[in-house]
Amino acid sequence: MSNQPLRGMRILDFGRAVAVPFATQVLGWLGAEVVLVENVSFMTNRTLPPFVDAVAGVNRSGIFNLMNSSKLSVTLDMRKAEGREVARELVAISDVVTENLPYGAMEKVGLGYDKVRRINPTIIYLSLSAFGRSGPMKGAVSFHSGVAFVSGLAAVTGYPKGQPRMAGSVLPDFVGASYGILGLLEALYHRAQTGQGQYVEVSMSEAQTTMLPEAIADYSLNRIEPKRVGNRHKAKAPHDIYPCRGDQKWVAISVGTDEEWHKFCAAIERPEWLADLRFSAKANRQKNQGALDDLISLWTRDRDPGEVTALLQRHGVAAFPVLDSGELLHDPHLIERGFVASVPHKEVGARPMGTTAWMIDNQRPYDIRPAPLLGEHNEYVLKELLSLSDRDIGDLGKAGAMGH
Repeated sequence: MSNQPLRGMRILDFGRAVAVPFATQVLGWLGAEVVLVENVSFMTNRTLPPFVDAVAGVNRSGIFNLMNSSKLSVTLDMRKAEGREVARELVAISDVVTENLPYGAMEKVGLGYDKVRRINPTIIYLSLSAFGRSGPMKGAVSFHSGVAFVSGLAAVTGYPKGQPRMAGSVLPDFVGASYGILGLLEALYHRAQTGQGQYVEVSMSEAQTTMLPEAIADYSLNRIEPKRVGNRHKAKAPHDIYPCRGDQKWVAISVGTDEEWHKFCAAIERPEWLADLRFSAKANRQKNQGALDDLISLWTRDRDPGEVTALLQRHGVAAFPVLDSGELLHDPHLIERGFVASVPHKEVGARPMGTTAWMIDNQRPYDIRPAPLLGEHNEYVLKELLSLSDRDIGDLGKAGAMGH
């Protein structure tokens, strides 16, 4: 089907945390069969809060369920020879292997790229890590916060005269995941043309650095380090986030030209600001942004973000509410476009979630299935995909190779 172009592809997923799970989830939305290999002794996302209704459980983690929809779960203990053998058999019938484990972990269980391509010469292998699989930092382990520091993201994020700050909790993971998706799709295209498999490697820190073109260009060309400016803009004033009525309710307002400034003052009925020399021209407004922000905050503080937005937009001034998570999931625009989907789950019921930021032939992926229960697809994977007998499966369980 046109909006699921990867139907018929199988991905063997050893991903943990966020980056690889999100990448393979998107590929699953595109139609690939994603087999998630789990071990009950080394669960990561399944043990992380928040849990649905604040009740802990291996099938109730919000992080796991939001990163692993449309996947199959098979439990294998990779410490056991039997578990490793089953994994190798799955490699032989897969198109893609993905992993983001610490450096050397896949090699330790005999599933590094060199071994895997001997089993399946056309395999495409994605290895995603914080700093890459070569170079002096190849063995370093880090999560999103460390990547934010090393990539330069934290250095350009923050307020004037303040310290560097992290931007969002797991932003580098999704940037790295997006590069991983692009790499895998290109490798699949290459294989379709040549029949050759490939090794795809993604460094999250390098991926994040490519998201800072202005900072890199300014230093490369002029040897100038960018200054942290908070929510301000070098060519616009006012340009900030302003408090509104309610708990943590905010509105974004951006005024670029003197013409827009006149429209803004007319909209909020403050004609006296036009005669105030501190704000009469854009250059003056930029010099006196602190005083201007204080005055605007006094005006917005007792108003609803939607009210402020509607008023300013009617006058041709850029403004929009700062949406929190609940507002996003109930936003009528996102719902009408199909970005928000309600996905039923066997244990926790239907929960809303965001889907793809793009459509194919005017459609989102229509077959988004819930995240799997732990080991939910053991029988399908072992019996139907690998044609193992009940006795073989029983022996795996006795040996602990299924992770039980």
